[in-house]
Amino acid sequence: MQNKLSANNHGFTLVELLTVIAVIALLAGLLLPALGAARDRSKAARCLGQVRQIGVAIQNYVAGSYDNLPMCARLGPQLGFPSLPQALEAQTDSARIFQCPADQGAQAYYPEFGTSYEWNSFLSGRQVDRATWNILGLEITASPLLGDADGFHPKQSRNYLYIDGHVSPSLDILIQSK
Repeated sequence: MQNKLSANNHGFTLVELLTVIAVIALLAGLLLPALGAARDRSKAARCLGQVRQIGVAIQNYVAGSYDNLPMCARLGPQLGFPSLPQALEAQTDSARIFQCPADQGAQAYYPEFGTSYEWNSFLSGRQVDRATWNILGLEITASPLLGDADGFHPKQSRNYLYIDGHVSPSLDILIQSK
């Protein structure tokens, strides 16, 4: 009786084993791009959250400075103006909110400038209710306070923070002729 059982129980053949490995490799190959896209969407969502936190810090700054926006340089400290992280130091718990999760690699902005976000220097020091500016006879309103310094998010483009506190992955500017 034992001989009969051992004769029928022969395990996996090499072909069956290679077929299973090939199927697993094929499934992994199909899942990896989807996981990469999900990771990119996660970084963009985390970036939006951080930009929103910076917006809250700016609101706190404005509340304590007679409704004036911070006077900041575009990226890092320049021409005697502080960078945005330096200007908002008292309103933030961590400087890490100024690093976009997708700002990595050889061209990373954060290590060089201390921020991944570019401040709209046209609005530096202006009062919040007067945060419009004129150029060539056009009045520009609803321009962003800051945005990603580069296209860190390939499909979602850049994230922007507006004066009213909303954050958007698209650039919306209202231009009116005078």
